[in-house]
Amino acid sequence: MSGTFSHSTTAEEVVAAYSDHVKGRIFVVTGPTPNTLGDATARSLARAQPAALILVGRSPAKYAPVADAIRAIDPSIDVRIYGVDLGSLASVREGARTIAAAHPRIDVLINNAGIMGIPERRLNADGIEEHFATNHVGHFLLTNLLMDSLMRSDEPRAVNLTSWGHKWGTGDYSDYNFEHRPYEWNLGYGQSKLANIHFTESLAAKLGPRGFSAISVHPGSIWETDLTASFSEEQRKKLREHDDDAGVVTKTLSQGASTTLVAALDPNLGKAHNGCYMEDCHVAETRCDGARRPGTREELWALSEKLVTAFETVHDFVNF
Repeated sequence: MSGTFSHSTTAEEVVAAYSDHVKGRIFVVTGPTPNTLGDATARSLARAQPAALILVGRSPAKYAPVADAIRAIDPSIDVRIYGVDLGSLASVREGARTIAAAHPRIDVLINNAGIMGIPERRLNADGIEEHFATNHVGHFLLTNLLMDSLMRSDEPRAVNLTSWGHKWGTGDYSDYNFEHRPYEWNLGYGQSKLANIHFTESLAAKLGPRGFSAISVHPGSIWETDLTASFSEEQRKKLREHDDDAGVVTKTLSQGASTTLVAALDPNLGKAHNGCYMEDCHVAETRCDGARRPGTREELWALSEKLVTAFETVHDFVNF
C-alpha cells in the first residue's frame, strides 16, 4: 500500500490506510511538543482508535495541549504524559522504569525527539556532547529499558527519526565529544543523526529473529517546527538556501509525519526491509559513506552501552 505514497502524502492519509494497525495498539512518542512532528504524529494516530498514546518529553506541561487535543478527537484513548529529559541518563532511567511499570506492553516506540544547532561544543551532566546525548544516547537507553514491554507485543517496532543531516556524519564515533577535532554544530548534529541509523540497523540485526523490527526515518525539510530556534536569521537563511540549491521541496508537518507513520504501521517493512532507512514514505539509500562503513554499527553499540553504564553501580542495562 505504501507504494502509492509520496513526498506530499499526509499523516492522515497514512493512518487511514493502516487504521487496522493502529486500532487497539499502544504507541510511545518522544518529543510531542505542540506544532512539531511529534504532535502531528500523535494526533494522526488518535484518529484510528489506538488503545493508548504515551507522550514522553522533558516538559510535561508543554504537552498538555497535545494530550487535550487527542482526548478531544477520541475520549476513549488512554493518554499519558511522562516527564523524561532525554539528555539526562538519570532521567531516562527513572522515566523508563515508570513507563514500563505502567505499560507492561508497548507496541510501537517512536523516538521522535531531537535537538539541533548547538553553536558551541557543550557536554551534558553525563559528560557527553549534547547532540549525541539527546539525539542518540538517551533514545538508546530508553529503547533498551522499554524492551521487555515492547517484546510483549505481537509486532514490536521502534522508529528512529534521523535526518538528511546524517550526511555530515563520518561513521567514526571514537571522538564523539570532539576532543580531537574542531567542533561545528552540523558535525555534532550529523554524527548523532548517523548514529540513529546505525542504532536502527543494530536493533534489526540483534532482535529481528525474535520478531522485532526497527526503521529509521528522514521526515523531510520542515520549517514549521522550532528545531532551529537557536539559529540566527542568517543561519536559517543559509539552511534554506542549501535546501533550494539541493532542490529540496519543503513539507508541512503532516507531510513530514507521514514517513514516520508508514515506518510505524506498514507490516511488510519489518519483514522485507528490517533495519532500513526511509525518505518520502519509501525505503531509500543513505546519503554518506559513513553510513556504510564496515563495523560501525557494532562499534556504536559498544560505545553506547559503555556510556549508559559508565556511572552506574548497578548494571540494569538490557543486553541481548
